Amino acid sequence: MSLWSWFLNKCLLIYQYLLIQYKGICFNYDGKYSIKNKTNRQTLFNILKQNKNTKFLIDQHQKVNFNKDENIKNVEDFKKLFPKYTTYSDYKSYVDEIMNNGHATNIMSIGYPIALTNTSGTSGDPKYFPVYSLDINEAYAICYMLTKTVPYNLFNGCKSISLNSLKYETHVTKDNLKTYKKSAITTIAAREKQNIETILRFNQNIVPSIIFNEITHQNDLFLFISLWSLQCKDLEIISSTFVMALIHFFTFIEEKFDFICKHIELGTIPADESLSSPLPIDIRLALESTKYHLPPNPNRAQELRKIIDENGFHHVNTRFWPNLKCGICIISPSIRQFELKLLSTYWSPVVPIFPYVYGMSEHHRIAVPLKSNSYDLIPLPRSVYYEFIEIKDDYDDYDDDDDDNQSPESFELHQLEQGKCYEVVLTTYDGLYRYRTEDIIKVTGYYYSLPTWQLIGRHGQYLSVAGEHVTEIELRNIINSILPEYEKEFTSSSQQYSVFLDKISYVLAIEVDKDKQDNKDRLIQISKELCMKLDQKLKESNEDYKIYRDKQKISAPILLWLKYNTLTTGIREFRTDSKKMGAKGSKAQMTNQLKSQMIIKNKNKKIIDFVKDNVVLKID
Repeated sequence: MSLWSWFLNKCLLIYQYLLIQYKGICFNYDGKYSIKNKTNRQTLFNILKQNKNTKFLIDQHQKVNFNKDENIKNVEDFKKLFPKYTTYSDYKSYVDEIMNNGHATNIMSIGYPIALTNTSGTSGDPKYFPVYSLDINEAYAICYMLTKTVPYNLFNGCKSISLNSLKYETHVTKDNLKTYKKSAITTIAAREKQNIETILRFNQNIVPSIIFNEITHQNDLFLFISLWSLQCKDLEIISSTFVMALIHFFTFIEEKFDFICKHIELGTIPADESLSSPLPIDIRLALESTKYHLPPNPNRAQELRKIIDENGFHHVNTRFWPNLKCGICIISPSIRQFELKLLSTYWSPVVPIFPYVYGMSEHHRIAVPLKSNSYDLIPLPRSVYYEFIEIKDDYDDYDDDDDDNQSPESFELHQLEQGKCYEVVLTTYDGLYRYRTEDIIKVTGYYYSLPTWQLIGRHGQYLSVAGEHVTEIELRNIINSILPEYEKEFTSSSQQYSVFLDKISYVLAIEVDKDKQDNKDRLIQISKELCMKLDQKLKESNEDYKIYRDKQKISAPILLWLKYNTLTTGIREFRTDSKKMGAKGSKAQMTNQLKSQMIIKNKNKKIIDFVKDNVVLKID
């Protein structure tokens, strides 16, 4: 690098640093004064003004007989325009028009969308949403909080890898007039170069970009990422969308370690026979070309083997990469069991995990983390307009309140109370209004004047045999209260479990370590005690469950002991296998937002069958 190039690069880094600090000042200003200045209400009025002449809003004015030319002056007027909360069904016909008609402009927001984002379908059928713009300030807020809370200099071209595929599909309207990108929002954001890796100038050249752009199958992606990343001893940052992908990545390295080391030693690309999907010939030729060629590295291969021979894979992240500064991924109380599994196996807790963001396909980012290794999130009052439906009891089912006559009361940011739980409702620039996300948050404190919260679950996640509605939150609290007493007897890491229904019984499925599977007598004894305690706790927690148990409409719980990693990585691999999952499998190959659920609904029969196929011991 010439002196002039070095000087320009340093100037750019300084400019980027100052820009992030300036954006941080703006972020803190909102934290201090947005409640007083009613910033979030102004965001609502800005959205309505921008989208005033869109088809959806014009139709809504006619639907409720609200004068289109009459300005909405306050929140009460807005609620008259939208007297009921909305769900995806309210938008589907408009989304279909966008996807079918290339002339379809100003439908949900102004102009044409830049892309179509699709949900993962974890808690329901996959849904498509048009994305009209990306707010760069949201990403800067994340960068500011990251650089504020992780005590390292992240402005020196950190050597970084991402576990996210950037491959996206294209959707062509039926009249062939318009083409849209179609993928998870993380891919769209990365394609628009507005993600935190770009802003912080992370050096992503460790792994050739062609791998992220062209390889879709998760295991193949992990294989190629591991070949390049394990050669780089100076790796500093590992990012993914969800913490489950980090576990899967390290699990994959452990399972394929000898194979990976052999190719690092020889500098060769794995043959098609060893891949889940054969590489297209142009991709293989590119990876074997001078530009991307993986050089032979016998010394590093020997070093890697020695690392594992001496201490195995326990907290291997800092032994593979001594300079590792942090991991960046989504963590939350609802997926805490996966985070604990990572920390008790592969990931040394001395390396902080930055929680990245709270977002969704319906909107890219609606809150940012307060600090590393924390579930607390800070809302972004300029990003969306928030409303919140109070949940008076964590386990209340309140759908019946939202009938034809009256919707449940909503609260604004300044009305939230610490310690209470709420469902998040959004109005966005992309054209969603009073949209029920079904995400349940709990208010935990304040960032200056803004409330902070934790995402604790989804409202729509519950199991019901006879109408009792036992929620995911309820089940998690009960199971977490009874498992710790027995934990060390079936696992050396954090317990991994899921719950589903089998006929009229609740089934608790728990992973058991390989070295503990043979102690069947003790597993049988633990199973009986766990089932008895689960049954008793459910009776105490849910009155309807007790009534139906007494009437024998619900049978006693069943416990399944599962092969190690069935729930941690097995289900993820199964969901991405199009041959096993059918049409949905091919969609799920975009694993950027593939989540793992504690509750497995009956509609996911193939996944339940997969779990049953991996049982090592069943106790009725």
